Amino acid sequence: MGVKINLCKQQKKEIKKKLQKIEKKKKDIKAYKRLLALRLRSIGKTNAEISEIVGFHAQYITDLVRKYIAEGIESIISDKRTSNYRRMSYAEETEFLEQFVELAEAGAILTVDEIKKKFDEATGKESHVNTIYCLLKRHGWRKVRPRPTNPGKASDDEIAACKKNSTQNGSKPYWTNTSKTAEQGMKR
Repeated sequence: MGVKINLCKQQKKEIKKKLQKIEKKKKDIKAYKRLLALRLRSIGKTNAEISEIVGFHAQYITDLVRKYIAEGIESIISDKRTSNYRRMSYAEETEFLEQFVELAEAGAILTVDEIKKKFDEATGKESHVNTIYCLLKRHGWRKVRPRPTNPGKASDDEIAACKKNSTQNGSKPYWTNTSKTAEQGMKR
C-alpha cells in the first residue's frame, strides 16, 4: 500500500535518537508522533499499520518520509504552523482591555472596530476582526443588545380584556369623525 523507501542505518539511528529525546521531554506530542511514524516506517511497518498505531492518514506518512529525506530531521521536529498566533499574552490582553472596561461602565457604546484600531496600534500589526472577537470571548465579554420587547409588558390576553372592557363601559374614543356630526348639525 505504501511507497517503499529504504532508510540507511545512520538515518534510522538519527530518528531513534531524536525520538528518545522528545519522549523524555514529553512537551511536543505531535512531533513525537511524527518521529514515531518515521521510526515505525524505518523498521519495516506498512503505512496502514503505522496509520492504525499513530492515527495519521497513510498518505501523510508517505509525505513525512519524503519530507525527512529531502529536508532532514529538523523539518519533522519543528512546527511551522502559524494559526492561532497571539501577539499578546493573556496578562497583556487583560491589561489592554482595562481601558475599555472604564468606557463600558460609563455607558459608552464600544464597537469592535474601535477596539481593533487600538489593538493594531498596540501590536504594530494589522489584525483581522475575528481576532478581536476571539480576544473578547476569551476574557468573558459579550454583545449587549436592547430587548425586543418590554419585560414588564402585559400578556396578550390582558391587553385584549382591557380593550373589551373599555368599549363595554360606553367610553368613546378620543378621536371622533367630525364630518358626520357636522352634517347632522346642518340638517337640523
